[in-house]
Amino acid sequence: MPAHELRSPIVRSADVVIIGAGLTGLSSGYWLAKAGARVVILEKGRVAWEASGRATGFLSLRGEQPLEAPLAAAAGELWTTLDEELGYPTEWMPGGRLWVALEEDRWTELQEICPQWQAAGIPVQLIDTKSAREIVPCLSEQTLGGLHTTRGGHANPQRTSQAFAWAFRDRGGEILENTPATGIRVEGGRVAAVETPTGSIATSSVVNCAGPQIGLISAKVGVCVPVAPVRLEAMVTAPLPKLFDVAMVGHGLSLRQTRRGNIHFNGGPHEWIDVDLTSEPAKPNTPIVRNMARRLAELLPSIANIQALRSWAGIVEVTPDQSCIIERLSSPEGMIVASASGHGFGLAPSIGKAICGLVLDGRSPIPIDGLGLDRFADLDPDWRVARRWGAGAYNT
Repeated sequence: MPAHELRSPIVRSADVVIIGAGLTGLSSGYWLAKAGARVVILEKGRVAWEASGRATGFLSLRGEQPLEAPLAAAAGELWTTLDEELGYPTEWMPGGRLWVALEEDRWTELQEICPQWQAAGIPVQLIDTKSAREIVPCLSEQTLGGLHTTRGGHANPQRTSQAFAWAFRDRGGEILENTPATGIRVEGGRVAAVETPTGSIATSSVVNCAGPQIGLISAKVGVCVPVAPVRLEAMVTAPLPKLFDVAMVGHGLSLRQTRRGNIHFNGGPHEWIDVDLTSEPAKPNTPIVRNMARRLAELLPSIANIQALRSWAGIVEVTPDQSCIIERLSSPEGMIVASASGHGFGLAPSIGKAICGLVLDGRSPIPIDGLGLDRFADLDPDWRVARRWGAGAYNT
């Protein structure tokens, strides 16, 4: 019998069941609960235990992705008052963004990107080596230049995840950890319940934002959501005196300095993997951790000997065009799919708002035109193989 036709006992009900307690799910749950909906969030492991709680913590401006620009702009506004909205600290720091180049090809790329971003309305400017090192004095003397904007910022991923989870519960929401969704019950062309190992939850609305598992969940109702899971490594150093405020990208790394003074960074080669509905993939990968540490020492030579306190990894899903998927399905009715394609941390507040609108009103209050599944209608079923995005490969 197909998984979506299983008939395990109904153990509870909810207006909305959200699959996945990453930031997309937590944000969606918060806005829905604030609007008065009875919401249950299912999580196969622990809250924000994959990419959300282990992200670098950036608000991505998405200047290179015009379809996502409205979400990024809305998120930028929401971040400025998010601590007050949620009632808990996120450690948001509106220090702007800096992209730097140590390599000629990367410097050429930044020069090409600059006018594109300016055309998208993002106030960025090219800066020389001297200006880049004024913003981040510990930058390598090998820096060729950079791209800088005062917009954007960064926050603490763990604090932010905690803030959304606590605020959601304060609004009456329920989070069921260690409770994977194993199937979707469909009756008369509409979702009727979500199956779990401990029984079914009756509902008329399901939000599938299960991250790396989003494709597996969608397949339960015959919907193809093309995503490729990838493991991202991260590290944090011992605390240092204040060095810089910006969220920075350079030499294959994304990094920020926390309020405590730690350098929090991730990057290096990313490893494509496969996932299932219930287990946690192995992590981290020691060779990649060494690669990241080397890159940091080359980017910021003056802190090359600082102690690394810990490393970790999170699994992210990436779509074929590396842009979000947000869609309310016509079949089955009552189901929404949402993938942030690896940059959901900063966009989570606005993606959650969009999903709330789709659930309650059938439309998003933020423009999401072009982010649906129809753009993949002609995608080759073997697209991962063709791109070498299969398990065990790297995006080097």
